[in-house]
Amino acid sequence: MKYLHLTTICLCVLFTAISRGPVYGQDCGTHLHVDPTPETRAWNSFEKRWTKQRGQQMISLGITIHIVTGAVEIPLQKLYSELDAINRIFSASGLNFFFCGAPRIISGKRNIYTYDQAATELNSKFHVANTINIFYLDEIGDSQLSQFACGISTFPFGSSPRQRFIIMQKGCSTNGSTLAHEIGHLFGLLHTHETFRGREFVNGSNCSIAGDQLCDTPADPNLGRGGLQGCIYVGNERDTNGDAYRPDPSNIMSYAPDVCSNRFTADQNARMNFWYEQELSYLIQECDFFPDFALSTSQTDLDVSSGQQVEFSFDFESIAVSEESKVEVYFSLFGENDVIPTIIYKDSVIVAPDSEQFNHSFNFEFPLTKGTGNYILTVILDPKSQFLERDKRNNFHEIEVTVDNSQFSDQLIFPNPVGEELTIFLRDNIRRGDIYIEINDLYGRSFLSEKKFKKSEEFFTRVDVTDLPTGTYYVSVSIERDKKPQSYLILKN
Repeated sequence: MKYLHLTTICLCVLFTAISRGPVYGQDCGTHLHVDPTPETRAWNSFEKRWTKQRGQQMISLGITIHIVTGAVEIPLQKLYSELDAINRIFSASGLNFFFCGAPRIISGKRNIYTYDQAATELNSKFHVANTINIFYLDEIGDSQLSQFACGISTFPFGSSPRQRFIIMQKGCSTNGSTLAHEIGHLFGLLHTHETFRGREFVNGSNCSIAGDQLCDTPADPNLGRGGLQGCIYVGNERDTNGDAYRPDPSNIMSYAPDVCSNRFTADQNARMNFWYEQELSYLIQECDFFPDFALSTSQTDLDVSSGQQVEFSFDFESIAVSEESKVEVYFSLFGENDVIPTIIYKDSVIVAPDSEQFNHSFNFEFPLTKGTGNYILTVILDPKSQFLERDKRNNFHEIEVTVDNSQFSDQLIFPNPVGEELTIFLRDNIRRGDIYIEINDLYGRSFLSEKKFKKSEEFFTRVDVTDLPTGTYYVSVSIERDKKPQSYLILKN
């Protein structure tokens, strides 16, 4: 497999985990085959220290993101939003996460990976030592089953550092809680409904040895089976003592919906820090050995009309750049009715070694195809992630764009006389469909015929008339099913 450039990127069933400890994300089951119980003396010693030092430390830990190319795209901005979300969830734990370098892009040979396939084909080849390796895939499945998981992680026990990794389905990468759930497993947390050491009683009498082995997480009958009304448990399940369950749907390690789960308990935070000390302290705490690029501007909004020339001025800076680098800059536009953003302009800047801040301006025409409405223009430095930077969130800048074409009449053809290019603008809130454009001379001879498509209220296009001989012509414009086309008299210079 070869690294490629980055482009703009839960159904779950019960799976059986192998003894090395893969666990499945929220709404997915897991069966442990190794005892997760910490060594008693080590745990008791840690608990005493943790009670005194809790809240006094903050440990930053590096994550390496791998994106396996496929049918599903995942924007880099979404990954950084996800990072912010998990850091909010982990804030009370003293654990904080950062991306160590830009995402590594892997050319995928399949769209669906099982855990074993990901271990063999991905982690064994692309694992970056001393970081938390997370592989984003189109789908995660099992060769025996037809539904898919949101995420899978290893536990810190029963595995070596090289074997530890997480796989995530790209479609589950925007809620925060799913990835937090998987990282929780990586740091030794069990599901709140775990039964490997027996089912926890509601009265808490066996809370330290059964269930998830933590006493501040109430007994849980498995919220993946239902019983929730919104984020409130209204089920009537009872434990073997006959006591009614009162689970906590806000707990990240439960199977409550993503909108409900948003926190870890104090005991869960302690357990994660215990396993960090015991098994995960090799994780890197800074990545300053990578260079870094940044762009910035004070401009936050833009009022424009379709086809207008626009100019943007940006400040660029770099750190630890050892050689002259040509860095691409993309302008990506996302509208209210768009499914994916559109790249409307591409350029590049030359960054010299150890260069200080410099300014560069970009001038281009705002696209005709983007009519009246509101848009988000995202300026992206190094959009293909060709450089492994310290931090890529300073590679983006968003500008709110308002397009207003009210100065144009509902039917407009210009310039007239025309030289090389004729612009046609139509505004009609009812008619949609194929548009036919014809240019004939005064004797009826046809010189040009084109077919376009009108999909919204406004239609804006340009017609190349460079080869049209000098003279006078009729331009007829008709929308599909029009009985009579609109005709305009133009003069070609």
